[in-house]
Amino acid sequence: MGAMDEPSEPSLWKKPGFAKLYVAHAVSLLGGAMGSAAIALLAEELRPGEGAKVLSVTLVIRIAVFVFVSPLAGQCSDRIGRKTQMIATDLLRAAVIAGMFFVTEVWQLYVLALFLHLGSAFFTPVYKAVIPGLVGPALYPRAQAYGTVAYNLSDIIGMTIGALVIKQFGFRFGFGFNCATFLAGAVLIATVRLRAARAPEPAGRSSDLLFGIRRMFAVPGLRRSLLLSLQLSIVGGLAIVSTASYVLNELEMGEEFYPLAMAAMGAGSMVAAMHFSRCEACGKRRWSWLVLPVFFAVLVSVASFEVYAVLVVAWVFSGAGQGVFGIVSNNLLADNSGESERPHIYAAHFALSHAGWGISYPVCGWVTAEYGFATAAWVCAGLLLLTLFPTLASRRGAAPAAT
Repeated sequence: MGAMDEPSEPSLWKKPGFAKLYVAHAVSLLGGAMGSAAIALLAEELRPGEGAKVLSVTLVIRIAVFVFVSPLAGQCSDRIGRKTQMIATDLLRAAVIAGMFFVTEVWQLYVLALFLHLGSAFFTPVYKAVIPGLVGPALYPRAQAYGTVAYNLSDIIGMTIGALVIKQFGFRFGFGFNCATFLAGAVLIATVRLRAARAPEPAGRSSDLLFGIRRMFAVPGLRRSLLLSLQLSIVGGLAIVSTASYVLNELEMGEEFYPLAMAAMGAGSMVAAMHFSRCEACGKRRWSWLVLPVFFAVLVSVASFEVYAVLVVAWVFSGAGQGVFGIVSNNLLADNSGESERPHIYAAHFALSHAGWGISYPVCGWVTAEYGFATAAWVCAGLLLLTLFPTLASRRGAAPAAT
């Protein structure tokens, strides 16, 4: 990092509203990690021995809501305002988590999961769409890097604190903590002053439910962003779905080795995102070109060597690639959309990218269960190879990492 970059470091936190919005989201993520652990334990309490099956249904509900409902987030923000929508969805999620205290049947958990993910589907795209306008193009990559840190630290710290707190007070305490973080987030967002976006043109995007989706496929830069998200879902899906089974059943190691492997991936993502955000344009371009070869090397390595150390090192590099591609993908969304249309674009991307995860989750889970982790890794390598064709074609478009 050159000396020219130094003054920009504090200026990000001096941007009006960014620090408050960032803290609000980070606090909610921390509570959400603890809440997720509590929901997993609640599922096991409701159906002893079948908790994983119950959780798999909530995951299907999550993906379905994100894919089919989140495109409406942009239209909703046009009508009620971005700030109002974020506050309302935080309050909705706080109410839903509070309702978890009273769940006694599995169907009740499914209903609450539906509304919980509905709140996320209307919150997350709008939150992401607001950030570019708050920080500006020059600091947007760094803002995303801090967002990556928040996501990964919330998982690591949230799960660690959650384990200690749940052991001391019981898993339902996690619901109370999560509820409090959503309420705190809503209060912080209420103090943020957001610049009003220009009103959309008459009979334009506000009346068109598919505006964002059509733009995602019509604009080369947005198509490129969507392709990057698909590639992320292939590599990330294998890690999320198959690592636990691989460590416990094939490597025959203790339970504690699973979170360590996942923490290695989170650490790689954080370090790479922070480094990438500080690179000059040529450095960013070079790193973005390296990610796909790294992904292939990761998948081939874990498929070829049944060794825990190889898995950990591979997941560090996998996380690093995911951190870089995440920033590049969001840069493309911001660079190829105007302020007023960003809620629509980010909502459409949120929906379509989760469709990729909706495919990778079951494919990785089924192949791992039937044929083993190595076969699943080879299948993912083959799927990643198929994405090379549109990737090579899209290279003729805008250079993604130079933003």
